[in-house]
Amino acid sequence: MTDDRGRMTEDRRRMTKGGGRPQLTVGFSCCLPSVLCPLLLAVLLMIFSGCGVKGSPFLTEQKVLTFKVDQLEGAWEDKSLVLKGLVQGDDDSIPLITGYRVYYVWYSPDRPPCEGCPIEMKNFRDITGRIISDHQFECRLPAFKQKGICFVMVRLMEKEGRPGPSSDRIKLISDL
Repeated sequence: MTDDRGRMTEDRRRMTKGGGRPQLTVGFSCCLPSVLCPLLLAVLLMIFSGCGVKGSPFLTEQKVLTFKVDQLEGAWEDKSLVLKGLVQGDDDSIPLITGYRVYYVWYSPDRPPCEGCPIEMKNFRDITGRIISDHQFECRLPAFKQKGICFVMVRLMEKEGRPGPSSDRIKLISDL
């Protein structure tokens, strides 16, 4: 790009700024095809790479654990928490129960939650083993006690680790 006297034109100067080598200026119109091509290729590969055999769009129906701990009570024994309650549900689910999950949250005695405020049960412990005998639930959580207000809730679990329905939430106060 020279004029009739052999001098570089303005366009040519812009392209050869550093050391006489041409520099490319990349604009939006240049990037668009380079972005769309891989994206289009990825979409086409996803569409045509399936094996042709498709399953049901719904999850397989699993037996729901119907056992629930009712009339949950808690008491402190030394630094352990002892929970007791009645287990209600259909007798077919008893062999499925392999443990339980205890949800809990502690509040300091000078900052308890307001009456009716939602309480987020952030912490939990999973315990495995037989805990039901003759529709009675009983467990002991060692090294659990600290000073404050504790809210506790229990859910029985089946062998795949899925928890059943929640028990009622109980409130325990500890002055240590």
